[in-house]
Amino acid sequence: MRKSLYRDLTILLTIFVGCWAVFTFVPWSNFFSTPDITMSVENEEKLGKLIVDYSILKDPTITIIHDPKIDSALRVVTHLLVTNIGKTDFEYNFRIIKSDQINAFTLPGGNIFIYSGLIEFCDSPEQLCAVLSHEIGHAEKRHVIDKLVKELGISLIFSVLGGNDNIMISEIGRTATSTVFDRKQEKEADDFSFHLMENSNVNPKALATFFRKLSDQYGEYNEHIEILMTHPNNNSRIKASLEYHVKPGFAEKKIELDWNKVIEVLKNQGTQQKH
Repeated sequence: MRKSLYRDLTILLTIFVGCWAVFTFVPWSNFFSTPDITMSVENEEKLGKLIVDYSILKDPTITIIHDPKIDSALRVVTHLLVTNIGKTDFEYNFRIIKSDQINAFTLPGGNIFIYSGLIEFCDSPEQLCAVLSHEIGHAEKRHVIDKLVKELGISLIFSVLGGNDNIMISEIGRTATSTVFDRKQEKEADDFSFHLMENSNVNPKALATFFRKLSDQYGEYNEHIEILMTHPNNNSRIKASLEYHVKPGFAEKKIELDWNKVIEVLKNQGTQQKH
C-alpha cells in the first residue's frame, strides 16, 4: 500500500515538474502570436510621399504656410533635432499647416506636419522641440506604418503602392492622420524624445512644461484640443519627463530664436500661399 502511494506521488511530481518545465521554457508566444508584418523603408517612404502629395497637399481645406521668417525658425529647431538623431533611415520633412488646432502628426517616411496653433501655444522653441522630438520618435519606431498595416492590411497598402489609386490614398491618409497610438507606443515615443532632447542639449523637462500648460488650460480632456485626445494620460507623462535623469555633464543650451517675434509673424499670417 505504502509503495503504491509513493509510486503515485512520484508520478504526480514528475508530471508537475514536466508541465512546469514546458510552460516555463517553451516559447509559447511563437505559437499563438501573430507574426510582425514589416514594410521596407523604401516602400514606407513611397507611401508617405503618396499620402502627402494626394491626401494632404491636394486637400482644398489645408493651407501650408510658407514664410521666410517662420521657415527659418522651424529649420533652426528641426535641424538641431535631426542632426542629433544618430543613424536614421529617413530624410525628414517638416511642414506647417495653418490651423488653430494644438497638434502635430507624423506620416510614413519621416513626414511631420505641425499645426500653427501648436507653435503659437508653445512658450519657447524648447517646448516645440519637445513635441517634435516625440513625433520623430513615432517615425523612428515606425509606429504609423505598423498601425496602418494592422488596421488596413499589407495587401491593401501594396495595392495602393502599385496602382496610385487616389481615392484609396486619400482614405489611407485619413486613417494615418487620425491614428491614435496606444500607451506603449506613446511611452516609446516619449522615451525616444527624452534621449533626443538630451543629445540636442535641450532640457527633457520641456515636455513636462508643455503638457502641464495643456492640462492647466484645458484639463485632462477637451474635444477641441486634438493633442489631448491622441496623447492620453498627461500626468504620467509629465512625471516621466520630470524624473528623467540626464547624463553627468549635460549642459543645457537655449535655442537662440526671438520666439515672441516668431509667434507674432505666425499670428499675422493673412495671405498665405497654398502649398
